[in-house]
Amino acid sequence: MVARPVWLTLAMARPVWSGTISFGLVAIPVKLYNAVRRQSVSFNQLDERNMARIRYRKVNDETGEEVGDDHIVKGYEISKGRYVIVNPDELAAFMPVATKSVDLEEFVDLADIDPVYFDSAYHLAPDGPPKPYVLLARAMEASGKVAIGRFVMRNKQYTAAIRAEDGRLIMSTLAYADEVIDPDVIDELQGLDEVEVNDKEVAMAEALVASLAADFEPEKYRDEYREEVMALIQMKADGEEFEMPEAAAEKPKVVDIMAALEASVAAAKDARTRHPADKATRKSAAKKKSA
Repeated sequence: MVARPVWLTLAMARPVWSGTISFGLVAIPVKLYNAVRRQSVSFNQLDERNMARIRYRKVNDETGEEVGDDHIVKGYEISKGRYVIVNPDELAAFMPVATKSVDLEEFVDLADIDPVYFDSAYHLAPDGPPKPYVLLARAMEASGKVAIGRFVMRNKQYTAAIRAEDGRLIMSTLAYADEVIDPDVIDELQGLDEVEVNDKEVAMAEALVASLAADFEPEKYRDEYREEVMALIQMKADGEEFEMPEAAAEKPKVVDIMAALEASVAAAKDARTRHPADKATRKSAAKKKSA
């Protein structure tokens, strides 16, 4: 069963782009909404003497003097200290034309796309009568195909994959092939097929994987650091005292891989024995959701 995202409820979800999905002679008006809202803890730098914000200025690296915007140009470093200057007019000549259209070029199998290519995710919503949108979503869901197309947003051209799920369209921007790092350039990944492991070790590793098998439940995984820092901030804002938590004990280094595997399998089985209702509850809830 495919895990459903834990949707974030936004008071006023606003589109980040609007245009059409175009393929052949068909054009379907759509709006683009962020599917993910990144959450992090952001701090401002302050002068502890008077709590004033710290500001940064643009200064000349050699003279230390502040430089006005009218003297700042764009340069691409081609070697140490050597730059090619490119002016705005020259850049404008290559700027992609904002056509306000996602031009679909082909439909492929989702399995053909390596997950490493997926980047930002968006919800596509109909921008007008919903029938054309619904027809495309249902046709794609029935075929199991993913649409590949290109569009321009904020003066940048993107390649995107659009898939249908539960009658809705979800779009993910894709990395370009020359942006994906070839694992062959990573020294530690070379020669792995020559490493010898025996059947007993493989069987024990497979047993560990099986003992930890479960349905993916994204709500189980939280940014605990962010939650704890925000709790700290709230306590300090309320004038409460904060006690430093004890440092987590370091995990022992693996010396004997078989001993570590056996101990891990035993621990996983023990956890399942002590909490047998958890998995049953999750499966029951999943069945109710899918019903």
